[in-house]
Amino acid sequence: MRTTLLLDVDGVLLVPAGSLRPNEELLAVLPRLAVDGVYLVTNQHPRRAAVIRELLGGRPGISGVLVSYEIGFLKPEPAFFARALEEIGRTPQECLFVDDKTEYVEGGTAAGIDSVLFRDDAQLFDVLRERGLL
Repeated sequence: MRTTLLLDVDGVLLVPAGSLRPNEELLAVLPRLAVDGVYLVTNQHPRRAAVIRELLGGRPGISGVLVSYEIGFLKPEPAFFARALEEIGRTPQECLFVDDKTEYVEGGTAAGIDSVLFRDDAQLFDVLRERGLL
């Protein structure tokens, strides 16, 4: 079974959190991952979501952007994860969720998704290697 990667934006793909500075090291790895899609999952308002889509949405390896205001729920609500999975046609068992906030990781875990707390690129790359994704 292939894995779909669900990545947070602020603090994972934009560093530091709240900035508009892309994590180029992580972005460079995404196209090489042995995954069945990489989706950005983020709590954002419409204006910032548009900026994020422009900045990151077209990058190689990124399959789509799932935004809280469009989904109708916020991370870490179970309904956020249920709706996000419905949008991309995946089950919790088919996904790996990465976020830099403990409460969001706990929400992903409660939704049945293998969830990892992001500390830095090296740690995430180790996690991806352990799972055979990098």
